[in-house]
Amino acid sequence: MLITDLIVGGLRAYAPQPITVDLAPMTLVFGANSAGKSSLLSVLPLLQQTAVQPEILSMSGDLVEGGTFRMAVHHHDESLPMTLGFSFDGGHVENVYRWDGSRRAAILAEGQPASSAAARVLSQVYFLGPMRARAERTTAVGLGGDLYVGPAGEDMAALLFERPELLEEVNRWCQRLGLGYRIRMLTPISHDIVISAGDFTVLALEDIRHDPPVLVSPRAVGYGVGQLLPVITQCCLSEGGTIIVEQPEVHLHPRLQSAVADLFIDTVVTGRAQILAETHSEHLVLRVLRRIREGALRPDLLKVLYVDLHDDGGAFVRELEVDDRGELVDGWPGDFFDERLAEVLPGLA
Repeated sequence: MLITDLIVGGLRAYAPQPITVDLAPMTLVFGANSAGKSSLLSVLPLLQQTAVQPEILSMSGDLVEGGTFRMAVHHHDESLPMTLGFSFDGGHVENVYRWDGSRRAAILAEGQPASSAAARVLSQVYFLGPMRARAERTTAVGLGGDLYVGPAGEDMAALLFERPELLEEVNRWCQRLGLGYRIRMLTPISHDIVISAGDFTVLALEDIRHDPPVLVSPRAVGYGVGQLLPVITQCCLSEGGTIIVEQPEVHLHPRLQSAVADLFIDTVVTGRAQILAETHSEHLVLRVLRRIREGALRPDLLKVLYVDLHDDGGAFVRELEVDDRGELVDGWPGDFFDERLAEVLPGLA
């Protein structure tokens, strides 16, 4: 089910009066550092990790490490409420949390725990944080399948080992994006090793820029490769739901930053998942706008959001309109990007 909006109030830079932020199948979030982008993207993961004990807000968990309520509430004022919510096709959640000094916790004051439908929506939110982990040298297998690589990509190797068809699809995207590597999953050939160490696999990379390809460790290649692989895997793995990615372009060459946009577009257009991405990459957004001009992405499938601060320090979110020519109708506010690439010029590939 498509998540149609987020509701946030009283979270860090966002004032207590909640605002509603509309989403699309693909939503790209831009803005200055510390303006409120990550806070906006944390709304769903916060509700997701709170769902275990819905009456008490869980600011710190496996998905989001938000510190204490006092650290996260607007102006660090524990007397202020924090509102977190979202809408989806057929449902709406809007919960208000207030600090309870006697219980030393933020307690659900208004709203109600997620309905079964809302809980299903939250269970299909796949959050990837801004720093994904490189694959471990060995990964235990046989732990059961899932549809989530984990917030740092920590479960990626086990999933690729257990799902050969997923590995094949990820490698197709590695080739399509021009990554220069293929993934290979290696297993011990000695029964004695398995008996003593348990079932495990090793994620290795083949450098296909050489003939024949050269086998290397993921820790021996550029850091950006390891950052991108969990994103590719999650986009190939999802069967519905919402993928949230912070800084998908981190440590990537501009060409690869642009190529990530094609991965996101394919994920959305084929219906594998909704994408909500926070990014600083002009290259990524320019590729998306170019694909609109070329007809590969309809404008109504995209929202571009700009997050900034009012003079009083409160965060606001502004939607930047995109027309059917793949142009931002009013341009970037405040000259957010001071250059334009040749990709936006008619007639250039």
